[in-house]
Amino acid sequence: MNPEQERYILKQTGRKSAEATARDLGIKERKVKKFLERQESRGGRPAGPTGIPSRRRNIILCAALIALLGFAVYGNSINGEFIWDDTHLVKDNLYLRGWSNLPKFFSESMGAGADAATIYSFYRPLQLITYAIDYSFWKLDVRGYHLANIFYHVLAALMVFWLITALYKDWRLSLFAGLFFVAHPIHTEAVSYISGRADSLALIFMLLSFLLYIKILERESTVYYCLMTLSYLAAILSKELSLILPFLLLLYHYTFKQKIRFKAMLPILVLNVSYIIARLTVLRFLASHVVHKTTFAQRLAGLFIAMAGYVRILVLPFNLHMEYGNSFFRLTDPKVGLGIIVVVALFILIFKTRKTRNIAFFSLGWFLIGLFPVSNLIPINAYMAEHWLYVPSIGIFLLLARGLALLYQEKKLKALSVTAVVLFLGFYSYLTVNQNSYWKAPIPFYLRTLKYANKSSRVYYNLANQYRESGQNEQAVPLYQEALKIRPDYMDAYYNLGKAYGDMGKTGDAEKAYQNVIKNDPKYFSAYYNLGNLYYAAGRYNEAVDAYKTVIRINPKHIKAHNNLGVAYAGLGQKEEAEGLFKKAIAVDSKDAMAYGNLAILYFGQQKYDLAVEYYEKAVRLGFVDPKFLGKIAPYRTKTP
Repeated sequence: MNPEQERYILKQTGRKSAEATARDLGIKERKVKKFLERQESRGGRPAGPTGIPSRRRNIILCAALIALLGFAVYGNSINGEFIWDDTHLVKDNLYLRGWSNLPKFFSESMGAGADAATIYSFYRPLQLITYAIDYSFWKLDVRGYHLANIFYHVLAALMVFWLITALYKDWRLSLFAGLFFVAHPIHTEAVSYISGRADSLALIFMLLSFLLYIKILERESTVYYCLMTLSYLAAILSKELSLILPFLLLLYHYTFKQKIRFKAMLPILVLNVSYIIARLTVLRFLASHVVHKTTFAQRLAGLFIAMAGYVRILVLPFNLHMEYGNSFFRLTDPKVGLGIIVVVALFILIFKTRKTRNIAFFSLGWFLIGLFPVSNLIPINAYMAEHWLYVPSIGIFLLLARGLALLYQEKKLKALSVTAVVLFLGFYSYLTVNQNSYWKAPIPFYLRTLKYANKSSRVYYNLANQYRESGQNEQAVPLYQEALKIRPDYMDAYYNLGKAYGDMGKTGDAEKAYQNVIKNDPKYFSAYYNLGNLYYAAGRYNEAVDAYKTVIRINPKHIKAHNNLGVAYAGLGQKEEAEGLFKKAIAVDSKDAMAYGNLAILYFGQQKYDLAVEYYEKAVRLGFVDPKFLGKIAPYRTKTP
């Protein structure tokens, strides 16, 4: 390379990509990149007017622009309530309340802290850790959780920007892709929805691992190896999708003609294999539960329909919604044909660009690799979901950015390129701000979702729960019944239907609902517990005793069952058994105000006033309130020194 060419390259730095500069000079792109790398290592980049190297200044400005846009478009999501899985994973998750539960994050499923281990059979300890951090700051103030989600999304967008910058040395290309990623409404499910946080966390650490891997290829360093290994471990502990990283690295090697160095990739491969072995052995109990059994042909048909749907919502992101479900499809479905056309077109484009190995090849390869784990060829819980595009979409945004960056390099088309970028961002931002309102409040959320998923038993069930919890049981009952029509084995729906009937005073219907649950699931202890409450309220103490005993047999740590069993025994006149149970409840939980209060009432009835006062004082300190009993015991409390 002659001096004149070198001067031209330096002049175009920050203006044109290495590929465009190489094309201007008629030399290989690799030579341009190597020259720029040598210049950078020597500190030979031209400085801007502020004294900061122009490339660094551009990167700082670009990063700031991406961050500002991210916080701007998602700012109206901060006041959204807990929705869908947020209830179990955050709101009712007792494990988040204290750091002493940290080991359980690594040994149990995500939903264990809310007694929903079978529903949420995912292993994502790092996601739970971030929720615990949030809880330590915000408790259950939902705004803190939403703010954290926005922060993680912005950080993920910045990682996208830095990776593309590292790969292509073109800040405009990186900026456009980062802006499209941070603003596109397809990501609202991963950002405005608190439980969608796993996607952002996994992408942050996966791309950081990717960047460190590239650094290791340039210069081996123990520090880089350690950071890459820790980062990839964090990615895997955030979401299982991170297992695709080795395939993305192979795509990188093939596209950029980089020789594979086994030593550099070894830590990532070891972590991958170790994680898979762990899931098949010690973590086998976390195996996913697929509600609907589907044949391979049905799942293949669903894959083609999903591919057409993904392309559609990336290009025209309208009617976005939760719960696409695990629907049944046939290969003869007309939508399958459209999906086949999309898939074939993608593979033809990849095949045609395989020799040039340009951005189109890398982008489309990234898109397909990112979608493969959620293709449903191996059964999962849905045939498609919008948040599954969080990683794959990077490839499409990179392709779009490439086209606009090429336009920008042409003087006559520069204004057109800028206008197009602004229009795209304005379009995406408007739709994102609008879509955030979808995640604001539970009842409007479920009502709107039903328009698109009117065959989803989960949506009917969740909407019914919201009505029941707000005291609107008349609206809840038909929704539970609708959920049971779609899925007759939905025991949670039967259970909550029983609770709704109970709240309405329809004890006969409530009893039938609970009996139905027990008939189909003999270990559903909550149904026995509520049955016991019904029996006790009706004066059927013997039946109540049997129900509470069953609860304790299934779940020995059910403190309320111990308490209520004691109360039932007291109703039968079996004072000693009642006393023993109240004391057992206290042994299980020394801060159980109800147990102390029940003991006080029991002792008072036996005219053991000193003991009654002693236990009542303890109960009051723990928050026990019983106005009727207070009137009875008040004279004796004043006599106590």
